[in-house]
Amino acid sequence: MGHVIRVALCVDAIFRDWAARANILCVASVEELSILLNTESVEWVFSVANPFVLPPDVMSLVRRGAFNYHDGPLPRYAGVHATSWALLAQETEYAITWHRIDDGVDTGDLVVQRQVLIAPIDTALTLNLKCYEAAVESFRELLTGLANGALSSWPQALADRSYFPRRRRPDAAGCLRWGRSAQDLSATTRALDFGLYHFNPLCLSKALVGDDVVAVRCLEVSSGRSGFSAGSLVEVDPGHWRVATGTNDVYVFFGSLGAEVLDAQTLARRCDLYVGDRLPILSDDEARSITVAHEMLAPREDFWRQRLQQFKMSQLPFLSSSEAMASPRWQSSSRLIPIALAELSAVDRTEHLLSAWLIYLARITGESELQLGWTPAPSGSRAGLKSSMEMLVASVVPMQVTIDLDRDFAEVHRAIAFECAQLRENDSFARDLIVRCPTLRGMGALRSRRPWPMGVTVTENSCCAADDLASSPTSETVLSGDLLTFEVCALDGSFRWHFDAGRLAPRQVDRLTEHLQNLLFAVMADAQQAVGRIDLLSTAERAYLLEELNRTAAPYPEQQC
Repeated sequence: MGHVIRVALCVDAIFRDWAARANILCVASVEELSILLNTESVEWVFSVANPFVLPPDVMSLVRRGAFNYHDGPLPRYAGVHATSWALLAQETEYAITWHRIDDGVDTGDLVVQRQVLIAPIDTALTLNLKCYEAAVESFRELLTGLANGALSSWPQALADRSYFPRRRRPDAAGCLRWGRSAQDLSATTRALDFGLYHFNPLCLSKALVGDDVVAVRCLEVSSGRSGFSAGSLVEVDPGHWRVATGTNDVYVFFGSLGAEVLDAQTLARRCDLYVGDRLPILSDDEARSITVAHEMLAPREDFWRQRLQQFKMSQLPFLSSSEAMASPRWQSSSRLIPIALAELSAVDRTEHLLSAWLIYLARITGESELQLGWTPAPSGSRAGLKSSMEMLVASVVPMQVTIDLDRDFAEVHRAIAFECAQLRENDSFARDLIVRCPTLRGMGALRSRRPWPMGVTVTENSCCAADDLASSPTSETVLSGDLLTFEVCALDGSFRWHFDAGRLAPRQVDRLTEHLQNLLFAVMADAQQAVGRIDLLSTAERAYLLEELNRTAAPYPEQQC
């Protein structure tokens, strides 16, 4: 229409490519935009599907005004993910809005609204597409009004306003509640269906089955009602289950948290379920605790997404077998307080042990950048969840550190303390995050509850309270590594190992202990030396490696040529 785009603020790679081809200057932050607006004369700003909140000092640099596209009818659906909340409310009529930007979020005067009808089969994906199409059409109307000076505006009726914050999550975080109506279950599944190629920012539609959770790919409402009690399995076919609800039966089609389609009959056999059996029915209190836990985790999802996208595994160089056995043979070592740290407090002991273990790993693996499993504190997001529902939240998260072997122990220790503080602050993430994010979904290892071979667990109570893993399989909750877990007790500063004896020989674990103690003795004797130069070997082991193994003299067989 003859207008000139002076600058684009964006973080989207596809949009940046378009802007480059169109010779449009791109900036990547609000700060960069503010600097540019101090020198460039700009009449209008349009905020379209924009993750940034533009502050008043930036808006004051715009000569004539700023407008925002909102994917819902204001003021009824202010905030984020408005299309999903409308589907959950089973709306049939909807709208998109262009409004002036003021000091609030989605509070400015309205200038253009365009109606969007919601079909009974619409999902978040299809409704978002309808809204985008309506936005493109109505943007021309907005520009025409600005050019003609004929754009009218009207204030929002803020008394009718509903606001949906970014951290808010649907009832039970998408876990289907079979006592509800079939229409409610269908609405939940469609509202959380963002398609295969888009990030799902809310949660996954899922069913609690046995001691696990299964993703629900699709749910169709049956025309009939079996009369079975809600949650009962009415029929099990290869493609779906038929489940009774508070009203009509529903056909449920499954996928795993790894995104592949699940054979419904195989799933039923695996969970020992038969026609007539009943799936768990969540109470209001259980649903509320699930929702609260996921809302606590929501603000941290960006942190974990970025870290999981950098997923890597480190391996010990002396495994007994390269192949894991069908069933791990878990063993636990004796608990030990290192002699070198006996004079330190329990807190200092714990921090020294963590630092020493990570330095040792960097030394023997030859990797300065390490990612290990870490067990979040039980008092975090899982505190309000019943043990039967803890599988909704990741029990192991990635600990990520960079060990500079040219630094002394104090400097490395500070870096590790900072990482531990980040881990405590960010707690954990919803397990369905892996399948909600297309870039994570293809990483097969992340589907495991313990993706990392080696892990660290800091227990707050006495290590003596934990049973040996061989005698108490339920204590596997302490495990953060699929092969080896380094457990440190914060109460007394002791440590022990949990390991799969099928892949890691007990004698090698004894060597780990000896090397760790040697490292700690050396650190306490000289904390200023570079950690890459600390001697890990005992005098006896050094003599064995350098002298005994090199004694190659043998009597010559004089009778032979």
